[in-house]
Amino acid sequence: MSENKVYTRPYRSLFWPVLLIGIGVIWLLSNLKLIPTENLWILLRLWPVLIIVAGLDVLFARRFVLIGALLGLLMIAGVVYILLSGEGLGVEPAPQPRTESFSVQMDNTTRAEFQVELSIQSASIRALDGSDQLVVAEIGHLGDIVFTVTGAEEKTINLRQTGIGPWFGWLIPTIDKEDLVWEIGLSPDVPFDLMVDASTGKSELDLSGIQLDEFQFDASTGASTIILPESTVGYETRIDASTGSLEVVLPAESNLTVYLDGSTGRVVFDVPKSAEIRIEVLSGGTGDLRTPSWISKISGAENRDEGVYQSEGFDSAAYQLVIIIEDISTGNIVFQ
Repeated sequence: MSENKVYTRPYRSLFWPVLLIGIGVIWLLSNLKLIPTENLWILLRLWPVLIIVAGLDVLFARRFVLIGALLGLLMIAGVVYILLSGEGLGVEPAPQPRTESFSVQMDNTTRAEFQVELSIQSASIRALDGSDQLVVAEIGHLGDIVFTVTGAEEKTINLRQTGIGPWFGWLIPTIDKEDLVWEIGLSPDVPFDLMVDASTGKSELDLSGIQLDEFQFDASTGASTIILPESTVGYETRIDASTGSLEVVLPAESNLTVYLDGSTGRVVFDVPKSAEIRIEVLSGGTGDLRTPSWISKISGAENRDEGVYQSEGFDSAAYQLVIIIEDISTGNIVFQ
């Protein structure tokens, strides 16, 4: 009894090796200033070509191996030609950096929710001094800024950048020549629900003097510093760490609970000398927890990070700081 075997030609293509060589050629031509650096941003608009040519490669290169190489060469040659010609082909020039100002009147506002998505630029958030505005923002940016305000007595404010993703900033060299920063001021006279989504840029949040009902911070790859405000009643606080470095300065006279989800980055808590603190570690992960000698472990296995750590006078203190670490993950969490 014989079996009919169907021979299937293995998929081999020269398209991807040629593509890698082409990327190196473009990079070299850019470094040699043969391709104008202001034209590199055009690559943002040419990425669909890669999908089209890759699809043609899958269709035809299985049968004819050299077709993949030909497709790769044609694509690279076309991209290089467009990068060299730039505006001569009618391509729009790269977006230019600019600064815009935004503000929200106080009016009869009793509370506000402010949601901000930071970008590749450095950013600062702090309390306004001597202003009758609810929010004042000076935004240096590429792309477009979306700033919306809804509500009357209870306002919801959204701020974000569109058009230029944080991973594409290097394609636009003008960003290195401009001092693009985000400077945001919030009124100290109205309680805020503050939600901050960080990005690759450096962020400094000096929230001392700002009234917070709720605070959420989603870190990213950039370095961030947060100074939390004092509050006798406390406010809901959640911090999600990431791969970047994060420093959190805790208030001295506050009843405050902070929920932290660690990641691969380093998180440092600056604890005031007069503060009493309790640290609860729910999951240790593979990272490292470091505490000073005046914070003792009162429950949990000695050879594991999970457990409860506490300063000596915590139970009888008028102000208590509680840090709940949901997961240390693979990074380092340091109290100092």
